[in-house]
Amino acid sequence: MGVHCIYGVEYDSNIYIVTGSKPAIIDCGTGLHSEYVEEKIKEIINPLKIKSIVITHEHYDHCGGVRKLHNLTGKKAKIFSHIYASKKIETGDSDFARMLGGAMPKMPVDVKLEDGDVLEIGDGKFNVLHTPGHTPGCICLYSEKSKSLFSGDTVFAYGSFGRYDFPGGNPKQLRQSIERLSTLDILNLYPGHDAIVEGDGNKHMKATLDSSRYLIEL
Repeated sequence: MGVHCIYGVEYDSNIYIVTGSKPAIIDCGTGLHSEYVEEKIKEIINPLKIKSIVITHEHYDHCGGVRKLHNLTGKKAKIFSHIYASKKIETGDSDFARMLGGAMPKMPVDVKLEDGDVLEIGDGKFNVLHTPGHTPGCICLYSEKSKSLFSGDTVFAYGSFGRYDFPGGNPKQLRQSIERLSTLDILNLYPGHDAIVEGDGNKHMKATLDSSRYLIEL
């Protein structure tokens, strides 16, 4: 299994291409830089081979590009998101898109995920962890075998974590989600923005746990 990161441009999230027997895209950016993203994907894999598109949460910078990337796969890839996030994606309801001057495409979600579901991505099985706090529909994906965590906007590298002051954010829930993730054995950390971590994810997770202690008091 290979993990390839297309780092976000401007407001875009990181977009991950996971290769293997069941290739997948994790997060889609805003769609405002679709030509660049599509060319990068084609350098990694034939898009028609991609089986699934997984969206970590309902913010426009992670799912605004879902229709364009779905089209790139020949409209064959199945779309996955948390049950709460799916409602936002399917109705095109996004305050965040309006804040950025964009519009969320109304897109059907094939599989509405819940905590405890298991997805086959690349060559591995990933547990779906519902991690609210940044948004109500946040999920993370964790592989016990490779010790890899796709953390969306819940946890970032170098002790950082997602904002909780957008609509639907909740600092106490975010702290609880961080505490839950801190119990995992993490080698590789693939967050929704900025730097990825390969080899010492636990170190970064501990730093995030420490830096988020003040959330308990909010």
